[in-house]
Amino acid sequence: MHAVQQPLHVSTFDDVMGPAWKSLPSWYLVAENDEVIPPDAERQSAQRMGAEVVSGHCAMISHPEETYERIVTAAKAVTG
Repeated sequence: MHAVQQPLHVSTFDDVMGPAWKSLPSWYLVAENDEVIPPDAERQSAQRMGAEVVSGHCAMISHPEETYERIVTAAKAVTG
């Protein structure tokens, strides 16, 4: 993971995201020790979109089962 992790590109802050979360189910992994996006901001975003939340630093490592379950649930929800 370390070998491919990179800082956000400056253009990230200018990107416009559509409001798909308003009509689609959402899931959110909160990185509790994230140094790019404050975890409280992540939780606020997740709450606003009504997303199911898993918290942990690098959730796929700290909470692999919960992360896997969220991915499978999300995949099933969008593939019918």
